[in-house]
Amino acid sequence: MIRLDEARAHQTLEERLEARLSALKEAETPASADMIADEVISLWRQQAGPVADLLLKRAHEASERGDRDTARRSLNHLHLLEPDFAEGWVAAARLAAEDEDWSFALEALNTAVTHEPRRFDAWVMLGQALERAGAREAALEAYEEALGVHPHHARAGQAQARLSRDLAGRAL
Repeated sequence: MIRLDEARAHQTLEERLEARLSALKEAETPASADMIADEVISLWRQQAGPVADLLLKRAHEASERGDRDTARRSLNHLHLLEPDFAEGWVAAARLAAEDEDWSFALEALNTAVTHEPRRFDAWVMLGQALERAGAREAALEAYEEALGVHPHHARAGQAQARLSRDLAGRAL
């Protein structure tokens, strides 16, 4: 009999990701969904090589120290090395949003969800940025995309309900 740990050891990263994303959609409680979502995010971070991981770590550490220039440079190097790595674009979007560079944040988030349409965290951030830009219908769509992947996402669910209510009232 093959144990679960042994079966996981024989799965590719993409197979594990698919399994966890399926489990996320089927999670029965917000608490169990949050645990699975953490696993999914961890798997996404593993999709690039060790150099990309090092650059992400450097960017995070530099940002924590308040060294925004080093953080941006690290992420720029990451984009050159791994232009299709959605995690790098999500990290760049977070940094841009913290700097209130909404134009770049939107661009980076759009790039992230283009490369990985299941990035529920990127969809939520995109919804928040679109709301700030006054694009409420587009924000609602972004929140709905997030909920399609992670049905228990608290912020996405609250924002989707609020915007649906507000936009329905406006149509009357």
